[in-house]
Amino acid sequence: MTKEYEAVIGLEVHAQLSTKTKAFCGCSTKFGNRPNSNVCSVCLGHPGVLPVLNKKVVEYSALMGLATNCKINEYSTFARKNYFYPDLPKGYQISQYEKPICSDRFIEITNSNNEKKRIRIERIHIEEDAGKSIHDSGSDTVVDLNRCGVPLIEIVSKPDIRSAEDASFYLQKIRQIVRYLGICDGN
Repeated sequence: MTKEYEAVIGLEVHAQLSTKTKAFCGCSTKFGNRPNSNVCSVCLGHPGVLPVLNKKVVEYSALMGLATNCKINEYSTFARKNYFYPDLPKGYQISQYEKPICSDRFIEITNSNNEKKRIRIERIHIEEDAGKSIHDSGSDTVVDLNRCGVPLIEIVSKPDIRSAEDASFYLQKIRQIVRYLGICDGN
């Protein structure tokens, strides 16, 4: 039997960083608080406000870069990723693209055949989360903006994964790393 298709998989994995405050303001990141209680004019994007980057976000991102053998870039930039989303009050997400904080290395996995494989990491970048639309509260959709501005890292792999099993091992490895570092609870 000939193989008709070859799996070629690259993944983008988001990890919510375990900081006490949001990425660009001093609002709490505590989960389970009353809806829309962990917000301020910065994370809501009011006119004239100035976001200030949380130092822990940079430290945690660099730790993940070091743990995945990445190059920690001396210079990185943020940009606005503009899109309409009902739970994104600013109309844009602060994210990194052209110059991420970390880039160009790998994670090594061992599969069930005891084969070691390197999954190359294209980039690890910082971004903020959007809010949450809740569709099961009767006939209306409601929005909870507590998550707006919660810090995330996005770990982007090269398309080096060739099976669902290897994708699973890769994701388990990322979860193991973020939990070991204490930068994310891995949930």
